[in-house]
Amino acid sequence: MKALKELGQNFLIDKNIAVEIATLGELCSEDTVWEIGPGKGILTQAILDHGVKLTAFELDRRFEEPLRKRFGDSLELIRADVLRLNWNEQLSRCPEKIKLIANIPYQITSPLLSRLEEHSSRFERIVLMVQKEVAERLTARVGTKEYGLMTIRLGLVFDINIAMQVGREFFDPSPNVDSAVIVLKPREHQPRLSHPELFYQLIHHAFMHRRKTLRNNLVRMLSKQDLAALDKHSKYDLSRRGESFSEAEFIDLCELLSAIMYRP
Repeated sequence: MKALKELGQNFLIDKNIAVEIATLGELCSEDTVWEIGPGKGILTQAILDHGVKLTAFELDRRFEEPLRKRFGDSLELIRADVLRLNWNEQLSRCPEKIKLIANIPYQITSPLLSRLEEHSSRFERIVLMVQKEVAERLTARVGTKEYGLMTIRLGLVFDINIAMQVGREFFDPSPNVDSAVIVLKPREHQPRLSHPELFYQLIHHAFMHRRKTLRNNLVRMLSKQDLAALDKHSKYDLSRRGESFSEAEFIDLCELLSAIMYRP
């Protein structure tokens, strides 16, 4: 069956890699698992070999009949765009925590990561095939060109690591990029944010123009008075670029900024 470019389809064709990806899920027969975009079912089979309860979300109607015929009652298949579903409703059907294992269409990576960030507490373990570039951004170190908004936002709720890299030759059709498999586990000790909305505004503006200093990026967010107060009382040099600030430093800055902005 021909891949549809508009759906971002690149089918994994190596069964051994599918087995390795499923193994990264650390699956046992009691697990409830989600798969997004099962396609021809190569990863689906590797997951089901562990005897789990699997729900798969497939947008392409062409695969509905072949998947139902191949896997029967062992697979709950939902033919829908997973991003258009009511996640609260879907998750409410699963009282236990869920494991997600998927080779996702790369064009849905950003919105899917946003959903996973929002519902991070409901997932026990997530194994995703993504573009190598995205994997590097999610696991980037402070001060590198890959480090940015995505690194901090997802890093607040997940511990993330690159488990394996997968060359483009293992897909049909072959994509123009290499891929990597990442493992996300809910962060055990998440930092407490006293003012989450302010924190997210801060980091959003910090990376708005990467070549500008933090001070210059905050001009659009803060009044001159508040920016001057932050500059005066902060222990950090605001002439640094946003990419040089760690998660802990941004949290410190947010605490100080909240004291300035919300003072009586």
